[in-house]
Amino acid sequence: MSKLKAPGWCANAVPTLRGWEDPVTGELYISSGFTQSQIDEFFGVTEEVIQPKASLLTEAPVGGKSLQEMTKTELEALGRQYGVELDRRLSKAKLVSQIKEII
Repeated sequence: MSKLKAPGWCANAVPTLRGWEDPVTGELYISSGFTQSQIDEFFGVTEEVIQPKASLLTEAPVGGKSLQEMTKTELEALGRQYGVELDRRLSKAKLVSQIKEII
């Protein structure tokens, strides 16, 4: 049961963040500071907010590119997918040859 009760002279008033308001016109009857949890309790909202869990990408975002079309960063990510750390200081051609050896 909600602890908030509308004033007797405006029984149809609803609590908002601004105070007691008319539900149709939005006219502010009484200015008061209500928290969102108090408003939710008044309306009987008991829904809990479930935040999605972050997930770790297990694949490199290849996008259907050939090895020659990939950037050094994409080649490095593809190497990590296979458990190998590539050195991006090397030339792109050397990185591509290392990936070909791995695959």
